[in-house]
Amino acid sequence: MSIISSLPDYIPSTIGHVFSPKVDRSVLSAYGTCDYLQTIFLDEGVSVEELRAKDYQLGGRPPSYPPKPEFCGVYLAPEQCSLFDIEEEHSPLSHPNEIEKSPSPPPHLNDLWYDDGSVVLKAGDDFFCVHGSILSQKSSVFATILLQSQTENTGTHEGCPMVALGDDAEELRQLLLTIYEISYFEDNAQYFVYLCAVLRLSTKYEMKRLRDLALQRLKRGVPTTLASFDDPGYQDDRATAQKHVLAVINLARETNCLELLPCAYYYCSRLPASTIFEGSGGVILALPDITACILGKEQLLDIQRQTTHPFLYTLPKSKFESFCKDCCEGNDRLLLQYLQRQDFRRPCTFEQFIHWEKIGACKSCASPHQSAHTKGRQEAWALLPGIFGLGSWEKIVA
Repeated sequence: MSIISSLPDYIPSTIGHVFSPKVDRSVLSAYGTCDYLQTIFLDEGVSVEELRAKDYQLGGRPPSYPPKPEFCGVYLAPEQCSLFDIEEEHSPLSHPNEIEKSPSPPPHLNDLWYDDGSVVLKAGDDFFCVHGSILSQKSSVFATILLQSQTENTGTHEGCPMVALGDDAEELRQLLLTIYEISYFEDNAQYFVYLCAVLRLSTKYEMKRLRDLALQRLKRGVPTTLASFDDPGYQDDRATAQKHVLAVINLARETNCLELLPCAYYYCSRLPASTIFEGSGGVILALPDITACILGKEQLLDIQRQTTHPFLYTLPKSKFESFCKDCCEGNDRLLLQYLQRQDFRRPCTFEQFIHWEKIGACKSCASPHQSAHTKGRQEAWALLPGIFGLGSWEKIVA
């Protein structure tokens, strides 16, 4: 019996109140504790069954919350992380309670102050003297802003018209360097913070070509196809995306890049609940995203057990004996030893299993299960957006 099936179809706003739905305690005992249920907040008017990405759009970045929040008075202690050694290159952080700080592009000699510039952009305490004609050519939004500044006479700085922008100064610097230097994007696309800056500001200023470049690069780490997820050439990109998955989710919401969310939610569902609820490194998720990850995790575990990795939930005698009575009979001990090292609370739904010898299967015995494993992963990937309430891949992929 699924714990989710015991919940009501509609849950009203629980902001400021303890969320404690009436569920069968015998059901809850099988899942350990009901603390997770007691800590879910939902915005007013949000139905669990109707939670969709289109129903929730951030008007900017998520609000800041206290660094150590208590949800309904329940403090979520950090959980121990144990590796599920299905495939190392897809595994998340060794210590997922700590999201690593991403390195930034190195300092650049160009200070973005051109003596023949026609406009000064102000962001925070920084000033950039650049060419209005170049900005207007790259962005219709910039063209409109500069035209309005001339009409409204917004002031000057060192003899040039000045336009004050609400952008982060370093992010604006990265965007301007990319506009002025053709090679700057490829030289710095390996830096996660750079890609975030470019995607965020190219979306804001409607610079479609640059936005597409940044989005396609981010998709290496947060893929929309299973083939890309399995591509060994993107291993480093996937590792980087998993380290910064909370920021990826917030960025996807802010820039309306919904195609990034299914895989990002999958990465996030593998983190400890304390990290999902409390955030890490100053990055915290909005409540609908927390809800999507928590509810989707249950479905991922069911699919893993029934479709993608069923061979890990039965003993070799029932799996392999009909294929090979000589090599694999009596290898239950190997599977049990392997399973003792795993944490089945953390989804491994899309991780490729290749270590058949560790669970007592020779090559001939493993072959039919490998085929079923491959087919199961493909079927599960097709369902991934729907698991998190996002519809289908065709609906969300640009």
